[in-house]
Amino acid sequence: MFTRQIGYATRACVAAALLGTVSTGAAVLPAGAQEFPTEPIEIIVPFKPGGRTDAVARLLAEKIQENGWLSQPMAIVNADGGAGANAVNRMRRAETDGHTIVHWHHQSLIAMAMDLGDFGLDDFKSIGFTGGGSPLWAVRADSEFQTFEDLVTYLKDNPRGLVEAVGIGSIPHFVGAMLAKEAGFETRYVTANSGADRLRMLLGGTADIALFAASEYTAQGEGLRALVYFGPERLPSLPDVPTARELGYDVAWANPNWWLAPADTPDAAVAELASALEKAIADPEIQTWFAENTLQPYWTPGDAAMAESEKLLEQLEAVAATIQ
Repeated sequence: MFTRQIGYATRACVAAALLGTVSTGAAVLPAGAQEFPTEPIEIIVPFKPGGRTDAVARLLAEKIQENGWLSQPMAIVNADGGAGANAVNRMRRAETDGHTIVHWHHQSLIAMAMDLGDFGLDDFKSIGFTGGGSPLWAVRADSEFQTFEDLVTYLKDNPRGLVEAVGIGSIPHFVGAMLAKEAGFETRYVTANSGADRLRMLLGGTADIALFAASEYTAQGEGLRALVYFGPERLPSLPDVPTARELGYDVAWANPNWWLAPADTPDAAVAELASALEKAIADPEIQTWFAENTLQPYWTPGDAAMAESEKLLEQLEAVAATIQ
């Protein structure tokens, strides 16, 4: 009888132990497999507060916290200066565990192409793109050029026969130069370091063509004619403006909201961040905000985002070689 009771007790202990293992399985996982995140996530923005990159980071972080798509909040830290180097250095000082990431855009690639900072694509693991905003090329509304092909034809017959307002080394310079290289023409540059400068020169007749953000163009309302849009697809608010790719030129500048982690960040942490960001950009309120700000909301997974960026960096390096 005593032996039988011992047997029952032993089996009960084993059963209890097994039950405990199942019910507290998370407690016996290896330390490296602990649930992510375990602390607030710092999002480093390489610009001052108030710009598009900063606004998008804050909107998506709020939406993620509001819906509990991550178990910890996301805190925005602005680290402007040094062509992005200040932000990258702050990232480098942090642990590479997914709790410190960067929200940037493709201005980062121009910095890399121009060797403006001690960083490159190898420093990062791509989490993904959450939409973006593309510019367009415009002429005056009374210009003789009704289409982009009209302009290309003229410039091929009259090399450097039109004046383009740009800031050397800026996004307008690089985007225009990529298209000019692809289409086989040249313009003549006049320095304009801001959208306001480009608009003033174009409307005043000291420039023939200039690049503007789609939001700048729509805000102007009159006096301009858009010839080509640099987005991956037509902008719904400007349905009659073709993309460069539609016209046969493999050039696009989506300037996406790019989320980046340190290169050694665990894949599991990146996957959790990506999942939350993908849900956020699909949220109806976020989609409406993007549309109202002439931006396009979409999700591009990390690997595809990196592949697209690598290809674009090659194009930018070719342009940089002509101005360095």
